[in-house]
Amino acid sequence: MRTFILILFLFSSTVIAAQGLHKPDEHGKKLKEFYLSLDVENLWIAGQHINWETGVADNPEATHNIKTHCSVFAAAACKKLNIYILRPPEHAQTLLANAQYDWLKTTEASVKGWRPISGTNRYAMAQDYANNGYVVVAVVQSPDAHRPGHTALVTPATITDDQLHESGPKVIMAGAKNYNYISLKNGFKSHLTNWPESVIEFYYFEKAAF
Repeated sequence: MRTFILILFLFSSTVIAAQGLHKPDEHGKKLKEFYLSLDVENLWIAGQHINWETGVADNPEATHNIKTHCSVFAAAACKKLNIYILRPPEHAQTLLANAQYDWLKTTEASVKGWRPISGTNRYAMAQDYANNGYVVVAVVQSPDAHRPGHTALVTPATITDDQLHESGPKVIMAGAKNYNYISLKNGFKSHLTNWPESVIEFYYFEKAAF
């Protein structure tokens, strides 16, 4: 029995190695712990007016800035790590993801430390940066300037090359529903018309957070 289990383990390990396994290192594990500490599944809730930095509901009578909070969640997480990404008060919460998409292309963003991730292997690169403790944002702009885009943070995860190809890196996000852990494909599904997609852009901050 033990021999059978050992053979099965070795076979499984060989399959995983052949697929290409991406795993968080100690820095990535600390980044994931930080992201989970933000409690996004219970804060930055859609349909509530919130304090953008804490995600706590603060005005039950509000009728504006109550829909979804993806971009301010990303901004709040970055601020806690002393990383600047476009945020209130420099831009209103409304349509902030669209504005972040544009801002990340600017010289100002580059000077502040943001670097683009591009190329055919960008999903693996984005996941590997996060797994090594770097903050990585995934952002898409709506083709309709009057409709919101979407911003999420790539979260450290153990994932294979096949899984990356099938559904992209793992992200933590606020939105119509908030998730500590969801695939890029599912998290951005309302903004995608095909897969593989070509509209989501990735940026990493040049200094590791942990």
